[in-house]
Order: sequence, then structure tokens, then C-alpha cells
Amino acid sequence: MLKNDIGINAGVIWQLLSNEGALSVRQIGELTGYNDKNICLALGWLSRENKIQFIYKNEILYLELNSSTSEMYY
Repeated sequence: MLKNDIGINAGVIWQLLSNEGALSVRQIGELTGYNDKNICLALGWLSRENKIQFIYKNEILYLELNSSTSEMYY
């Protein structure tokens, strides 16, 4: 997988979180069709850029955009 592809996937997930709010990793996979590897790579990209935060609810990992993220990612 190319670095550019990871960035594109990160943009898709960012847009999804922007539209839907907090989602679990499983929900992201169901909505995007991405496999676990591609989701993890994209989440690492978004995390490194401080675009997302991780939240545990009832032992399930959820992700949401940081509240300070106001600019468009994609």
C-alpha cells in the first residue's frame, strides 16, 4: 500500500466521522469496506495529525474527531 493511499483512506474516515460522529472500528469497517489493516493505518495517520481521539465505552473502542478540528481534512 502506498503512503498516498493511506492518506486517501484517512480522508474518507475523517469525512465519515465528521458526518456520523463517534464510530467504533467495526462500524468504520462496515461503512467503508476497508479491512482492519487499512483502517489501522488510516487511524494512525489521523492520530499522528491529532485529528481524532479514542474513547472506550463499554469495552468498545470508539473514535471521534477532536473538538478543535474545524478545518476540512480532505
